[in-house]
Amino acid sequence: MTPALMVMMAFSLTEVQIGIKDGWSGSFSGLILNYGILSGLIIALSSTLTNETMRSGFIVMAAVPPAISILPMTRLLKGDVRLSLYSEVLSYLAALVLMPGIIYLFAGKSGVDPLDLAEIALLLILFPALVSRFIRFLPINPVFPINIGFFLVTYTVIGVNQPIIWNDIGSVAPIAIARTFGIGIAIYIAAVLARKSTSRRISYTLLGSSKNLGLAAVIAMMLFGPEAGVPCAVSALAETAFFIFLAAAKPR
Repeated sequence: MTPALMVMMAFSLTEVQIGIKDGWSGSFSGLILNYGILSGLIIALSSTLTNETMRSGFIVMAAVPPAISILPMTRLLKGDVRLSLYSEVLSYLAALVLMPGIIYLFAGKSGVDPLDLAEIALLLILFPALVSRFIRFLPINPVFPINIGFFLVTYTVIGVNQPIIWNDIGSVAPIAIARTFGIGIAIYIAAVLARKSTSRRISYTLLGSSKNLGLAAVIAMMLFGPEAGVPCAVSALAETAFFIFLAAAKPR
């Protein structure tokens, strides 16, 4: 799964323009929503699980940056693309430190080596980001390699955990729904009360309810075994359903 994820991440990041100098207004809020509120909620909810491996899977989910798919979703829902873009850039830069830090802090007792975490951050975030600076000039539609990579990761996670998913979905699904629908709707309502523009409400909602689940699944399975990928598989269904809900509920 790791090579597939690296290719998917590299093509996903081709759209991210790291060198832009203006338009950072509100991007810090996006970072706080994803790494503060959403990550905090995931960690808090997963603390109720008795299955340590499943809990570790949620910890990894809390540690990864927001989903790259937020950018096309923002366009489709007519959100603030600039806000989503800059928030993504800031979050992925912060993830180089926050991701290994959160995993070690909340799951370090499972025997995770800090050097392994640093290596994973460099291999699966920094390296694809650097490669993306070159492949963005290639005459290749990034949608195809991204979809293939996401398919391989998702298929593998679900395939190796097929019996476990149906046995443990009752404990994982409520957390997946709360960390997606619950927080997403709450953020949208808060943005309405704060009188933010409709486009910014969309961006804040997506940033506060979406994680890079492909990245989370690979890291969780590398560190804690196949079962740790189950929370990511179930949450992927919840995030997809939430996007459909937003698309259906959005005023025409």
